[in-house]
Amino acid sequence: MAVYIIQMHENLLQTFIPVKYMDVEVAYVGDGEGTDVYVGVGGIYGEMYRNLFHVNPGSGTAANSYVIHNLNVSGEICELKIISNSSVPNHLLIRIYCRSGDGQLIGVLSEHQMIKLAD
Repeated sequence: MAVYIIQMHENLLQTFIPVKYMDVEVAYVGDGEGTDVYVGVGGIYGEMYRNLFHVNPGSGTAANSYVIHNLNVSGEICELKIISNSSVPNHLLIRIYCRSGDGQLIGVLSEHQMIKLAD
C-alpha cells in the first residue's frame, strides 16, 4: 500500500503566477496485475473530489496511466491524497501538472515531492 499527500493551494509553487488548476496523472509501473487507486481532495469544508479507478501494467504509457483533468485549486489549503492497494514497492508514477487561470503550464510535481506515508 502507498499513500501520498500534498497540500494544494494557489501558492503551491511559490511563483508570482497562482496555480488555479491541476491535472493529476497516475501510472502503474510495477509488476503484477495493476492496482486500485483512490484520488481525493479534502479541505475545511469536507471532501470536494473523489475518484476510484484501476490502473493496469502495460507496454505504453497510454495503457497504464489515468489522468484527472482540471482539479480546481483555491487560496484555501486542501489536501490531495493518492492511495493505492498494491504491495509492490515503487509501483506508482505520479505527475501533477500545475496550470494558471488561462491554462498555461507553470510547473510539474512528481511523487518524490509529495509526502509518502507508506510503501
